Amino acid sequence: MASISNTPTILVIDDDDDLRYSLKRVLSTRTCNFIEADSGEAGLLMAEQHGPDVILLDNRMGGMSGIEALQHLRGANPNAMIILMTAYGTTQTTIEAMKFGAFDYIMKPFDPKKILSLIDSALAASSDLDRANQGKKSEGVSAEEIEGGIIGSSSAMQAVFKMIGQVAASEVTVMVTGESGTGKELIARAIFQNSLRAQKPYIAVNCAAIPDNLIESELFGHEKGSFTGATTQRIGKFELCDGGTIFLDEIGDMALATQTKILRALQEGEIQRVGSSETVKVDVRLLAATNKPLEAMVKDKTFREDLYYRLNVVRIQLPPLRERLEDVPLLVDFVLKRLALDSKAGTKAISPEAMAVLSKYTWPGNVRELENLIYRSAVMAQSDTILLKDLPQELLSAVGSVDAPVSAPSVGDIISNIDDRAQSVGSIEVPHTEAPAADVTLSMPFGEPFAEVYKQLREAHGTNILEHAEREIIKRTLEDVGGKQVKAAEILGMTRATLRKRIDQYDLGK
Repeated sequence: MASISNTPTILVIDDDDDLRYSLKRVLSTRTCNFIEADSGEAGLLMAEQHGPDVILLDNRMGGMSGIEALQHLRGANPNAMIILMTAYGTTQTTIEAMKFGAFDYIMKPFDPKKILSLIDSALAASSDLDRANQGKKSEGVSAEEIEGGIIGSSSAMQAVFKMIGQVAASEVTVMVTGESGTGKELIARAIFQNSLRAQKPYIAVNCAAIPDNLIESELFGHEKGSFTGATTQRIGKFELCDGGTIFLDEIGDMALATQTKILRALQEGEIQRVGSSETVKVDVRLLAATNKPLEAMVKDKTFREDLYYRLNVVRIQLPPLRERLEDVPLLVDFVLKRLALDSKAGTKAISPEAMAVLSKYTWPGNVRELENLIYRSAVMAQSDTILLKDLPQELLSAVGSVDAPVSAPSVGDIISNIDDRAQSVGSIEVPHTEAPAADVTLSMPFGEPFAEVYKQLREAHGTNILEHAEREIIKRTLEDVGGKQVKAAEILGMTRATLRKRIDQYDLGK
């Protein structure tokens, strides 16, 4: 069913009443038909009835999840542009969102200007593109398989995850580039695991580890007697991987003669075993990776130009770890958990001082260096926590002195501090005039503007200060009314259902 007349229809699916209301107000600046649903199941019915142009879909809801709803919506509404909203930007969420046909995703909380810009882009895409075939997506795999050790919440890694989701279900050749140790093979495996060939063979070949005189035999096989030592026929990796995916790591180290045969395999879908004149048809998807500058090698005639363009259909560039240092704590936590699961070390924590050093180091060996260092430090640690003294001396010397991190004061500490200072100059009592809560009073510091509270919250928490402030306000209101939720909801100006959600969200029920 199409949208009403020429006015676009926007559907919001979220179980948070406040968020739906906020989005309705934000969208009041646009000419559109606004419809809403409070669950994935209700959203599917609304989408079927109204045929929305854009769907804003929450990922975590009671009942059907956002990813589940996305798959159903994409099949039933192939022309709709679906934007996934999530407060948890995990690798799994990002890859699956793009894999199952989401137009984009946005992290909560979001800026009104940003969400409007994204909606405008989605509406433009809805007008310009035919998305009828987007419903044909492959079945997903488990979260553990998708995660695959790829960790990162930085914008650079989120962009990488989006590209994985976009290219996985196609047959396109992908080139993964980046410095040594950035995790290129993990990216290739994630593409394979989310592809239509996920149940077929997957073979990874390190081209740099195989001598030039053996790599052709390794890849394409050989006939008996084709060279000294060839006592039996050998089936190569391409034949073994027929129907599946082959990953050629460090392809920049491959000899020119082998490059020619790789090009033929890609163009013609056939190979020749060493010592044979017969061709063998093969159907493989090729993924490749290198840390070498192939463009410069093409100019130097050390890498075939035609093969370069054949491989470089889609390029995924992995950022070095020094350019995403905000991911270091996540990576450290992941490595420690994996070590514990593998029973290689009992250490499960790292001190703030040690983490501060790791977050300042430039990591020339990238993620591989970090993994090795954490493993070594976990072995050396004499307690269940990696301390500063457990880190290698050369790393400490490279980083230099690092101030011990100071934990940010809580909102309660900030408000209490302002209250304490206000006591020295006096305060005024502001009674709450609503009848149900006439006995409740709120103490406001005399002469202390709200700007002071905001300033300290901003300095202490940087982002998400509204969440920190809201938690403290709800907590104090509940204390003032003796835990009576009806009175607290009236004072706070929210429904009792919304208050209960906030109590659960902020763990204030105890």
